[in-house]
Amino acid sequence: MNVLQHLSGLVADLLREDDRRIVLGEDVIDGGMLGLTRGVASDEALRSRLVATPLTPSVIFAHAAGLALGGRRPLVILASTTALFEGLAGLREACMLGWRTEQARSVPMLIIAPCGPGFSLGGDASDGIEGVLCRLPGIRVLMAGRAQDAGAWLNAAALQADTEGPTVLLLPRSLLLRELSGPPNATLAGSATEAQLVRQGTTATVFAWGETVEIALAAVARTGTDTAVVDVGCLAPLDKEALVSHACATGKIVIAHGSDQAVAAELAALFADQAILHLDAPVTRIGGATGPTTPGGEAAALPSVDRLAEAIVSVTEY
Repeated sequence: MNVLQHLSGLVADLLREDDRRIVLGEDVIDGGMLGLTRGVASDEALRSRLVATPLTPSVIFAHAAGLALGGRRPLVILASTTALFEGLAGLREACMLGWRTEQARSVPMLIIAPCGPGFSLGGDASDGIEGVLCRLPGIRVLMAGRAQDAGAWLNAAALQADTEGPTVLLLPRSLLLRELSGPPNATLAGSATEAQLVRQGTTATVFAWGETVEIALAAVARTGTDTAVVDVGCLAPLDKEALVSHACATGKIVIAHGSDQAVAAELAALFADQAILHLDAPVTRIGGATGPTTPGGEAAALPSVDRLAEAIVSVTEY
């Protein structure tokens, strides 16, 4: 079973667990562009809760928000993060509703979108959306990290959406077709709002999220250093207290990120502000290419294992 098949089964399980849940998106009745609704579409008892929508993201988000206000728990499944750019105004209104009503009303909706390289799409692979999304007031932005944790992130995101309002779960494309090497993790080490320590270490700390988590783990293994790896996971709002604690623990920091630099810049500013007296080396950022990429060169949207390994060694020896 690959990650995509595993997630398809979990989407169906989410609908079975709560009859208020309903799925919206392009071609979801036929399994969806990614196949995330194949499990639902093949179950006659669930199929009626699939709503195919037009290719107009702002309309999709407005429809989902209305369903949420009416007592439903909508899951919006997008074919690409491009739709988030196109429907940003509608998503912003859904996020602002809690503020406008002084938290008297909320919009418990979950949006799931693939991101990054992995399907040879070229330019779309470097369209980082995190920095834009994280600026919306009232939103929660999560990004799945390791392949084994993808299902746990989906379940955690659904729970967050039910209790906290509009939540976006970004799924790195490079993870979706990967075969699971063993039983997938059912839950995260902590809640979805907490930074996850995925590798302990004492000499330095790498902060990563999305597909860069596995790149970071591979880079640390290549260096042979005793370096910790933290999966930031929840990009908005940041788990500032835990992140600063991890930074202070080693005093040497590398931030690994994709083409979107905004979250990395926010982390660097956070550490400069609240961990400066514990730092023993400059904060180092290693990211992917920021410009459009060709289909054959889309991997440039992520940092390489070699570049990240060099940065870890440099910081460790500083």
